[in-house]
Amino acid sequence: MMRKKTRTIITFSIIAVLISTMTVSYSRFTKTISKSGTIMTTETGYCQNNGVSLLKDCLIRNDSQQELSAALSTIETRTNKANFNQVEPINSYTPKTTYRNYTNKTNTSAIISTTAAKFTYVIENKLINEFNVDDSEITKISFDTTTGFYTYTDSKTGGINDIVTTKADMEKGNYKYTCLNTTTNGNCSSLFLFTELPYLVSESNRFKQGYVYSYTVAGTSSSNAGLYKGEDDYTIDNDTYTYYYRGDVNNNWVKFGDFLWRIVRINGNGSIRLIYSGLASSTSHTGTNTLIKTRNNSTTTTYGDVTSHTASITDVFNLTSDTITTNYTNGRYGNTYVGYMYNTEKTISKYPDKTPSNTTTTRLNYFPTFTNIANTRDYYFFKDFNPSTDCFTGNNDDESGACTLKCKNLGEDGDSGVDCVKSNWNKLATKEGNFSTSAQGVYPSTNSSQYIYTSDYKYTCWGYGTPVTKKNNDKTTSVYITCPIVSEIVGTVKNQPTQAKVIYHGLLSSDEKKSNANIKESKIKSEVDYWYSQNILGKSDGNQENPHTLEDYLSDEIFCNDRSTTSADFPLVNSSSYIYSPYSRNAESTKLPSFKCTNLSNDGFSLKLSETDSTVSPNGNGNKKLTYPVGLITIDEVAFAGGKNGSMNHKYYLNTGQNYWTMSPSSFSSYHARASVWFVSSTGNLTSNSPVTALGIRPVINLSSEVLYSKGTGTEQDPYIVKLPN
Repeated sequence: MMRKKTRTIITFSIIAVLISTMTVSYSRFTKTISKSGTIMTTETGYCQNNGVSLLKDCLIRNDSQQELSAALSTIETRTNKANFNQVEPINSYTPKTTYRNYTNKTNTSAIISTTAAKFTYVIENKLINEFNVDDSEITKISFDTTTGFYTYTDSKTGGINDIVTTKADMEKGNYKYTCLNTTTNGNCSSLFLFTELPYLVSESNRFKQGYVYSYTVAGTSSSNAGLYKGEDDYTIDNDTYTYYYRGDVNNNWVKFGDFLWRIVRINGNGSIRLIYSGLASSTSHTGTNTLIKTRNNSTTTTYGDVTSHTASITDVFNLTSDTITTNYTNGRYGNTYVGYMYNTEKTISKYPDKTPSNTTTTRLNYFPTFTNIANTRDYYFFKDFNPSTDCFTGNNDDESGACTLKCKNLGEDGDSGVDCVKSNWNKLATKEGNFSTSAQGVYPSTNSSQYIYTSDYKYTCWGYGTPVTKKNNDKTTSVYITCPIVSEIVGTVKNQPTQAKVIYHGLLSSDEKKSNANIKESKIKSEVDYWYSQNILGKSDGNQENPHTLEDYLSDEIFCNDRSTTSADFPLVNSSSYIYSPYSRNAESTKLPSFKCTNLSNDGFSLKLSETDSTVSPNGNGNKKLTYPVGLITIDEVAFAGGKNGSMNHKYYLNTGQNYWTMSPSSFSSYHARASVWFVSSTGNLTSNSPVTALGIRPVINLSSEVLYSKGTGTEQDPYIVKLPN
């Protein structure tokens, strides 16, 4: 950013072309950036000085400080050079090594903490440090200077103790590196080498000592920041376009109400989309300051409901008059829960729910691979399960429902019995007699890595339910586990102790159309609506001469919860994931984000025609399901702004240093038997997570196309001030 001279008032535009070349070198990691673009000195108060009245015209003209036709031409030229396969601005990352040692082992401070049970890691024969990295010695770990992510190959899977590098390990030349996740190739922005076991503090394993391998941002190029041109749902016959901000811009701030907002884009109909960026009175508009507070005064919320429920079961073995009480959480494992509104489906179903039609497709890789298994943990495995009697759908007015696994005769030792066993999965899967390499009809002889699971102990909740054990009068033990989803194990995977081939039973989405029905508000929608009702609805704009309410400035525009899919069948048959279109557009090798909503009548959220407190006029388009004209940003809008799946970006304007939800579904994965929704990470990376995860909220609203420019230059310190026509 060029600085203004203090002795000269600049009242004209000077266009200067800046070509910058930067080389960043770090041992075996070298990155060169060469980029050219147009950087201008700006006229302070351009719109005010040139009598521009309509806000949308001000935004377009202030972008390059030219007359409207020339400004549109500049935007066209910039758009033709856009590349969505890379972030904007382009960043260069340099790997960084830090050694940390927290001497206080009882407080919550730590390098990092985790409640997970299993992780992937790799073993190298050298300790990586900033001054001694030899490419021939470090063979399994790589660092991408364009994304800032570490990846590794030839990974192992282990528990909390397995990932620590002990003194004995070092003496043997075994240095263990981990991303502290279950991703096979790591793919993380912080790699760790721990040199002591973690301390259990506040029910979380906290690592206090070790090396952290992360990054520094070595340099960026922001010369392409500004407005770009695109097509949206209002583009008709190449006549009306959307104009969106991309890159590290600082001229898209608006003060509206008591808050600051960032302009995302000018919609094709001239309305202007804003995303919440904090209180106007705040001295900082980054981090948690950019997130709204929920009704519980938290800055995060889950996308979906995670209410805990209690299941009461009479002792089915009639040995006592006891009532067995088990607790479970609404796991939201069906496809329905990627909806901004969704269908509280009450159907006990299974998937795959189809039988392959011939022997050529009847094979184990037809079934989902469940991977969320801790190989250091013992689970209960049951013989008997009947969905028609052992599953329940809960009350009609809530989303509760689960299945209960139960057994008797476990035995007093707690790890052997008749009706169920408690065992490490790897031990059970590899025990002789529990698998077959020659069973016909399912196991293909050409695939030697998957075996039919032949044990009678084939039903389990894995870690999704809390077991309740009860000593019986006849010296046997009964076990009850209630969980939202039961796995029926059909196969094992050779040399993969954390994987199993399964069929799922539970409250799963059984019909594609039903799963996308808009019946109940999601948790995040209710929080967004509540915030709007408290901060926008009925509030005055504070204009004494020409008073209006804040809603007078707003219009009803589409918020797209795009649940269209590229998967051929529902919910899963021959693939590991049921993929939604926002994933296909933004996670595949070629990035093709879109402003268009595929199914407007169902997924295009818009204002109700009646039964709403809002005074904003509904446009009659979309699904007419919103109570208030407010929603969330889409992952496509974030991609257009400069974000990218798999790449950090610390510089574009939508990165706030905090995780926050979007409105876009990602996938339904058989690996964890749950759906996922896109979010923007604290490093600016575009990624996804389960709806049960608590992340931040940034509401999105739309100013009417009639809103006028009043004053301001659009910077954070001097935001645009808007007004309405007299």
